[in-house]
Amino acid sequence: MINIYALENYHLKSCAQLYLDVFNAEPWNDSWSVDGAYMRLKDIVNSPHFVGVIYEEDGILKGALLGNCEQWFEGMHYNLREMFVANEAQGSGIGRKMLTFMEEKLKIEDVRTMLLFTSRDNLTSEFYKKN
Repeated sequence: MINIYALENYHLKSCAQLYLDVFNAEPWNDSWSVDGAYMRLKDIVNSPHFVGVIYEEDGILKGALLGNCEQWFEGMHYNLREMFVANEAQGSGIGRKMLTFMEEKLKIEDVRTMLLFTSRDNLTSEFYKKN
């Protein structure tokens, strides 16, 4: 069974482990510790107007998307700060499903702009362009 729903504080430990697993692997090869990853995600969750979702399949965390809304002269926009999908599930449509879910959720809140932060010319930027 597939579920996409709001990310809550109690999800942070499992999200931090998944974050570490994803970003310490190819192609990023970061050096996250569990504590560092937890603090990174906690900082985002504690930001004003936080909105995030997790993706679970058969009770197993497969992905997360985190960011926050921010006032701009044209209205609120959403800063997508982190998005990650389990290494073995990348390319299966989970990221696209989370983005679509978030877009629909934000439309309800009258947020019309989503800003995506990533490095240029990497797998993530290509994913964002495609989606």
